[in-house]
Amino acid sequence: MMPRRLLALSVLLFVSFGMGFLRFGWAKVVDVKVGKEGGPIEIEAEELSYDRAQQTYYGHGSVVITRGDFNLQADHVLFRPETNELQAWGNVLMSEGEDVLECERLEVNVETRTGKVFRAKLFLKDNNYHIAAEEAEKLGENEYRIREGSFTTCDARKPPWRFTAQNLYVRVDGEGIVHRARFYLADIPVFYFPWASVPLRKERQTGFLMPQVGLSSKYGPEVKTGFYWAMTKEMDSTFYLDYLGDRGFKEGLEYRYALGRETDGEARVYFIDDRVFEGKRYAFFLQNRQELPYDFYLKGNVNYVSEWTYLRDFEDDLPEQSSIDARTVRQLRSVLFGGKNWDSFTLLAEGDFFRDMAVKSNDETVQLLPRVGFYGHPQSLWKTPIYADLTSSYTYFTNKDENRLGLHRWDLFPRFFYPTRFFDVLKFEPSLGFRETYYRSDDDRDKPLKKGRETLEATATLSTEFYRVYDGTAIRWLSDLFNVTRWMHTVEPTLEYRYRPRVDEDELPLFDDIDRQPFAHEITYGLTQRMIGKPQKEKIESGPYEYAMLRVYQSYSLGDPYVREGKKRDFSSVFGEMTWRFNPYLFVRWIAALDPYRMGLDEWNTLIRAKDRRNDALQIEYRYTKDQIQTINVHTRIKTVEPLYLYGGIRYNLQFHTRVENIVGAEYQAQCWALGFNLEDKNRSPDGLQRKEVRFQLYFNLLGLGGLGQKPKLMSF
Repeated sequence: MMPRRLLALSVLLFVSFGMGFLRFGWAKVVDVKVGKEGGPIEIEAEELSYDRAQQTYYGHGSVVITRGDFNLQADHVLFRPETNELQAWGNVLMSEGEDVLECERLEVNVETRTGKVFRAKLFLKDNNYHIAAEEAEKLGENEYRIREGSFTTCDARKPPWRFTAQNLYVRVDGEGIVHRARFYLADIPVFYFPWASVPLRKERQTGFLMPQVGLSSKYGPEVKTGFYWAMTKEMDSTFYLDYLGDRGFKEGLEYRYALGRETDGEARVYFIDDRVFEGKRYAFFLQNRQELPYDFYLKGNVNYVSEWTYLRDFEDDLPEQSSIDARTVRQLRSVLFGGKNWDSFTLLAEGDFFRDMAVKSNDETVQLLPRVGFYGHPQSLWKTPIYADLTSSYTYFTNKDENRLGLHRWDLFPRFFYPTRFFDVLKFEPSLGFRETYYRSDDDRDKPLKKGRETLEATATLSTEFYRVYDGTAIRWLSDLFNVTRWMHTVEPTLEYRYRPRVDEDELPLFDDIDRQPFAHEITYGLTQRMIGKPQKEKIESGPYEYAMLRVYQSYSLGDPYVREGKKRDFSSVFGEMTWRFNPYLFVRWIAALDPYRMGLDEWNTLIRAKDRRNDALQIEYRYTKDQIQTINVHTRIKTVEPLYLYGGIRYNLQFHTRVENIVGAEYQAQCWALGFNLEDKNRSPDGLQRKEVRFQLYFNLLGLGGLGQKPKLMSF
């Protein structure tokens, strides 16, 4: 039913397209001398005359009517201003921009916008629609009748696929009645519908979604189906019923709403009585954004699953905007927060709930219910050169353990700083901050916790910036590739001193970084380089864009040495960060930490994504943290011959010398259709919770209509 509905809408487009052109152009024929907004109408013809008795304009021989980018050409034109009747016949061609309508004859009333077109062909550039009809008639307001119509998005004279209908009656915002509709592959009819009623509302449409079909080596054939319900303009829902082979049926519900510019959200609920897992499994995800009176706001992100393995088995259930890593997560975080932003201050209140899925009971997990923060942004004190900011918070820590935790923490941290310049070259910014932290427990036993801590933090930062501007011709090939007119290279050396005194924190609880403010007496020095380009788009210069950045820094302790692997060191690791943003061709993100004593890496995380103009692509991701993580992921996509792509990827755990997952596939991309398949091979996990599984999926897509199955991410990165 979906293809027939789009056929009806597309043929309807060409009728309304033609009627709109005629009114816009020919309604101004009698006003040629006036030249109103949009410019005057120009009419050219080998013979142009006016019959006073009939009150009719006649144009014969290569008639051309133009106004702006609108153009109408025909062998003959007749127009009666008194009745607003217009006729054009003989090689009629109308165009506006890159959209074109061809027909043998048209008859239309430019006032009522009713009439007929005969043997018409319409091309709409935006969606590459090719629409044809033997006869199309507009009967009244939003009412049409079409005879012998066809629709495709293929450019070929003999299209690989097309839809046809012998008769189509259409009411926009109502329904369409289709007689004898067919779907053709080349010249072979594949589907036939003798009669159908098609909803034709301009808004989203209620109906069944295209199914997805797959095959799993562990569980057998899979069929995923869905029903979309356009409830109102502000909300909609999708209901899922998936057959997952030996596992049984899985149900799902997705509900979305958008009640205003700052009020929207989405809820997802899934359930399966898993016959392989031998238990009931479920998940719930909620994202919400709510605008409140007086410029307050409320936002939420709730994530809940029955057990940790649910995320591995049903990773596709995760919302796209979720930041959950289904392969490594062991603790789910749900948060509800809200507040208000002023020009100089921010109020933020939130409640955090953590679900530790590595343990059977979550009673011992500490929750933050609530956490309230008040922040003052940097601002001048009484219009002096001294600036101040503020960080303050209240947090209540609790859990459900039999020895229930109930702990209050107040933290106040005002900071004062004085930014200045020496010789208009060196930037110098000293700062001084005072921190007060106080703890009190709800424990009514003999010795309830009542502790406080006072400390301070002093910093002084000295920096400068050197730069040089290059004309785009200095790097001609790079400038032409990204259309950059000028480049600027900056070098920013920085020297910072930080001091924090020793304080006794042994009897204080430890929940996060606020609870530990270790002694610091250190100097940090570093260098940052940036490559900034000013591109030119359509001869209009746009703002500067940072194409590359490299930052390297290290610290030296003047007090207590750093301790690594049981050894005391005066120098910290050397930290590096690099980013290349030469999109869409090259993107690189690199973060590393080098131990200068053993000349070995403590951390190395790299992501490289490269593409070319053929849309070949290669992405390499490497993650390494000493004694913790070492993984590599490689994905590639190659165009072999013009329409055929081959793609593949591997995820490999170097720490356990274990292949995590392989995926291979191919996709054939013609001008107006695509067909592909992929084979996904998931290996057994090191903990044994995930068994080996091989899945096969076939998918296809028709340009402008959608398709069957889901295209893998490897074809879209």
